[in-house]
Amino acid sequence: MMDYIKRRFSLEDLQNESTDTIMTRSTLLDSHMNIPSRQSILESKLIPYRNVSRHSAGNILYPNPFSNIGKDAVNQQTGIELRSSQSILKEKSKLLFVIDDEQIDWSKYFQNKKIFADYDIHVEQAQFKEINLSAYSDGGILINIDVYRNGKHIVRSFCPDFVLVRQYVIDINVDWINIILGMQYGAVPSINSMRALYNFRDKPWIFAELLKIQQRLGAEQFPLINQVFYPNHRKMFISPQFPSVIKIGQAHQGLGKIKIENSYDYHDLTSIISMSKCYSTIEPYINGQCDIYIQKIGNNYKAFSRKSLSGNWKANIGSSIVKQIEMTDRYHLWIDEVSQLFGGLDICAIEVIKSISGKEYIIEINDCTMQLLNETQEEDCRSIAELIMHKMQIYCRPDQQLSILTRIPSFEELPKLPQNNEFKINQNEKIRQKSNTTNTQDTLTNLKKVFARIFSDIIS
Repeated sequence: MMDYIKRRFSLEDLQNESTDTIMTRSTLLDSHMNIPSRQSILESKLIPYRNVSRHSAGNILYPNPFSNIGKDAVNQQTGIELRSSQSILKEKSKLLFVIDDEQIDWSKYFQNKKIFADYDIHVEQAQFKEINLSAYSDGGILINIDVYRNGKHIVRSFCPDFVLVRQYVIDINVDWINIILGMQYGAVPSINSMRALYNFRDKPWIFAELLKIQQRLGAEQFPLINQVFYPNHRKMFISPQFPSVIKIGQAHQGLGKIKIENSYDYHDLTSIISMSKCYSTIEPYINGQCDIYIQKIGNNYKAFSRKSLSGNWKANIGSSIVKQIEMTDRYHLWIDEVSQLFGGLDICAIEVIKSISGKEYIIEINDCTMQLLNETQEEDCRSIAELIMHKMQIYCRPDQQLSILTRIPSFEELPKLPQNNEFKINQNEKIRQKSNTTNTQDTLTNLKKVFARIFSDIIS
């Protein structure tokens, strides 16, 4: 009987200790103001007592580092695999986070690849809709992903060392700019930079930067298509020349683009724009023989021509013939100028229309979310992987404990002027002496005036 009581009390004590530990660590999650270093901050954010999805598992807490049995039980009961970066990463590894769909498996391009001689690259991949995050001014960023892989529901948390964004930040009915803001807040290095991704949120903003390049180089050297911007429908009462192309809002891959042939179509379309509450742009329709696609990935340049076989005025709709063409000096100039926008674009592309007469018009540009053409997709993916490894060698060094907090400079900082304290002191003393001398002279002058008035009154 005594043995039974002892065993019972010992089990209750252990349960109480476990509960106290959970409460203590949960408290650490709520108060991060007094945590002295990034290491302790991120450890507190990665406390392995996770709330499982309410729809599938209720509110279940388990101690990850010392209760694998409880973790396995949760996984078996709910079908959810809960993991943290502590269980994913090896001792010598860096974590690359790729934001992309499942069409390309980016992990295969980093298999058996090493940086810093003996550091592996672990790849996590998810779409914007599967991502949530928290960014801390004193501790970097914590990514949470909720994904389905091979029939399994996986909930995972980690702190990325580097990020590649391959998915559109803003598209039809979706806007993930808040995720970009969080990553910029957490100072995570990326391709392209978060500053560049933020500036690519609206095409008229980008077109305004292209206009600056044209003003500097001239219309012959940088043949940008003519365009009119309207913030709303109210100023669209003047009909453009026909045929024209109207682009509504921010969209990609031919969406939101309409060809209008006459004033009736134009006025019907403006009524739709008034309901959409979107800005719009109008361009002249170019009867083209083909599209030209110029891309830059690091130091790799390529140019392609694309001709539609379906007869559609949009070359990316239906079947088309794509072939690689010569990368001319003219194309080099265009893509190099574009790659300097917004602090530098490691990956970018230019879309050009070549008219029947042979004249070329720059239509728009794309960033790291650009389309990879099927003919060279595998080669381009390898080029992107090599570029990422090169960037990680620079910004993710093992000796930099605060690598996540090391911001990538978008432009060269102005050199700080040398501070000379003695010079400042001497200057301040001279200013004071000059001020005192001036005050003394003013006082004597005022006294002379007062005495002169007194004597003049006595004499009179």
